Amino acid sequence: MMAEINGINLFYQIIGKGEPILLIHGNGQNHRSLKRMIDDLSTNHQVIAVDSRAHGKSEAGNTPLDFEVMALDMLSLLDYLKIDKYKVIGYSDGGIVALVMGKMQPARQIASVVIGTNYHVNQIRFLPDLFCRVAYGAAFLLAPFSRFFDRMKRQLALTIYHPHMSEADLQKISAPLLAVVGEYDLISSKDTKKMVHSVQHGEMVIVRNGLHYLPRQKPKQLLQLIHSFFSNLSAGIHK
Repeated sequence: MMAEINGINLFYQIIGKGEPILLIHGNGQNHRSLKRMIDDLSTNHQVIAVDSRAHGKSEAGNTPLDFEVMALDMLSLLDYLKIDKYKVIGYSDGGIVALVMGKMQPARQIASVVIGTNYHVNQIRFLPDLFCRVAYGAAFLLAPFSRFFDRMKRQLALTIYHPHMSEADLQKISAPLLAVVGEYDLISSKDTKKMVHSVQHGEMVIVRNGLHYLPRQKPKQLLQLIHSFFSNLSAGIHK
């Protein structure tokens, strides 16, 4: 389905019934990359799976791409769907969008799970950062001749130039947050720990032998962590 949001057509799907969970994919992906999570979570939730701006079937628009614009897209989509309170799961860049959403409108976010997520541009390890910069250079040269490479340029620019959240920004996030990071992730556990300690209610799990690609590498373990986190929240609310 398409929704006209902030001057673009944003693609989304709604799967299942129950409490809303917004599911946001990573850089260069689309909602289908999280299919296993969608299939699992939609058994007892209403999963809203979105193609982020300039990803998948969603349009890029003329606005420079950054996480504030993308977060506003998601909040506006929730307005469009008449959803006030929501849970959110964000993978990689999707996790950054979830963090910015929590900063922008903290009262709406019930809980968030972020997977392999940084909150500042300088937290990407050296070799992955170098790879992105080389790929960005190639995409930049080819962008005038190809829509595909123009999109790739925009997407890689997110990794190279964004985000720029501070600990003070993170302190505005009041919803309980679970940060999951692989032992050998592109994002260090040290920076993830700093993020968790900066939000108002955060916890962290390091997945042993995990890489950045946990939704594909260890989907069963990841889903168990998510279900446990949400179940513990519900148990705490109903005490």
